[in-house]
Amino acid sequence: MSDIMMGLCLIHVKAAYQHITRLITILPVGVINPRKWRDEMKAVSYPQPGGPEVLQLVDIAEPEIKPNELLVAVEAISIEGGDIISRNSQRLQAGETLGYAAAGTILEVGAEVNEFVVGQKVATFNWRGAYAERRAVAAYNCFPIPEGLDPRIAAAIPVGPGTAAWAIHLGKLQPGQTVLILGAAGGVGMAAVQLASRLGARVIGTGTRPESLEKLRGFGLNDAIVVGEKQAGEQVRELLGGNKVDLLIDTIGGDALPDGIEVLKDGGTAILIGILAGRNQMIDAEYLLLHRITLIGCLLGPEWGEKAIARELVNELMVMAAKRELIVPVDSTFPLEQVVEAHRRAETRGRLGRVFITVE
Repeated sequence: MSDIMMGLCLIHVKAAYQHITRLITILPVGVINPRKWRDEMKAVSYPQPGGPEVLQLVDIAEPEIKPNELLVAVEAISIEGGDIISRNSQRLQAGETLGYAAAGTILEVGAEVNEFVVGQKVATFNWRGAYAERRAVAAYNCFPIPEGLDPRIAAAIPVGPGTAAWAIHLGKLQPGQTVLILGAAGGVGMAAVQLASRLGARVIGTGTRPESLEKLRGFGLNDAIVVGEKQAGEQVRELLGGNKVDLLIDTIGGDALPDGIEVLKDGGTAILIGILAGRNQMIDAEYLLLHRITLIGCLLGPEWGEKAIARELVNELMVMAAKRELIVPVDSTFPLEQVVEAHRRAETRGRLGRVFITVE
């Protein structure tokens, strides 16, 4: 090679080096493993609210993280009741995708985040974005996954068991007390049964299917109330011989709440979690006043950013699940490409166990 050609090669190499150096210099300080150009990814969207059939697999841009966020490669998605409510009734904004709860591996860490590292396994929560190959999530909505815990189970922990644990915390349930769980066979209800039983409380659970409630006895359910011709409240009074319960956890909503409140002891607490049976309830305010009933709405998501104890509870649940001290039953698992079938299964009545989606 001539001296002239050699010189030209050196000039090109130097110019390329300077260009790369400039790119590195302008990247945000503290961002680990940054990508200047974002890839497209597969995600689930829908053109209008409706049944499972409206769900579509589409290509959208990979999200860019904010300084307080993580970019996570999704491995497992837990189908939550809120996902179904959203799909049935809420429109997505451009670029949005469905889903609350997912678990996966951290790809990128924002400049203000110190407690997580690239390559770490985490469970994540946000009101949108779970049904995708990658999602951006605030660090305070992410939880380390202990070694050996199935990512599907980890994905389910923050919403269902996390909400159950927060309800028991807010209700100040003590050993020897009695708790009534309305909708005991659901995701929150099953976790509440286990946690209340572990605490040493007497656990009464309601449901519409005797076979599902019978299976819950293995999780710590003491008394099963099948709701049908008789309301739950009437059956509880008969069961307890006229005595009442210390804590009510309502995962259903609708008419179940005022009925449950009537079997609370004076000074008792009612925790409202679910609204699947209806958003509007007629509650006798005078009854609450005269019987000194405390009514608390329990929505866990916002608490993670405001209260350290809410995050600590979820981290404890992760460890319990890894040790099999907390069980999240698995009904079925579908690939992301079969999201329509997954939602149909999630809406099947009588199912005892969670439905998951996995991402390859």
